[in-house]
Amino acid sequence: DLLWNHWKESDPDAPRPHVVHRLDKETTGVILFARNGTAQTHLRNQFMERTVKKTYGALVEGLPDPPRGESVIHVEKNPSRPGSMRFHSSGKECRSQYQLLEAFRDHSWVEIQPLTGRTHQVRLTMLDLGTPCCCDNLYGTGTPLLLSSFKRDYRAGRDGVERPLLNRLGLHALSIQFRHPATEIEMKLESGLPKDLAASLRQLRRWGTL
Repeated sequence: DLLWNHWKESDPDAPRPHVVHRLDKETTGVILFARNGTAQTHLRNQFMERTVKKTYGALVEGLPDPPRGESVIHVEKNPSRPGSMRFHSSGKECRSQYQLLEAFRDHSWVEIQPLTGRTHQVRLTMLDLGTPCCCDNLYGTGTPLLLSSFKRDYRAGRDGVERPLLNRLGLHALSIQFRHPATEIEMKLESGLPKDLAASLRQLRRWGTL
């Protein structure tokens, strides 16, 4: 609705945009919409052909070992917990490439490129590596990221209340690369980090280093 309202402000006569793909709830960053059904079909076909290249940044708990590689897992819907997935040997294949970008004392900043398009793929990949995404209520502890958890001799403010650096899923869609549906020109769209993730990384670089 936020996108639609912005779209109408820029062009009151514009038709409602068509959804091409989705991001997990609380995930920030780049997402594609199409202006019409023809463009939507063209872009969705690229997703089906796996020619779209998506790159995510994930703030995770712990350090992935090895620090880079290709992950292959198999997942299926979790019947005991609607809306979630679970690992299962007969499930659908999830293939991802990942690379450690920054290592901190108890956290890491990781780049992930999903090569398949499964539900919650990035989150499950990081969980399988033993490094769940920060603040993940579905597959992790959901614990907010607090400065006091990694800054030694932390002192609260005057009111004694500590506000979390991050209180939602630590996952951001950094970029997406695809062919323009009309011109076939290769395009790459990028998104800078939101304030909460940027602030979290800034504090980790200052106080949470190895």
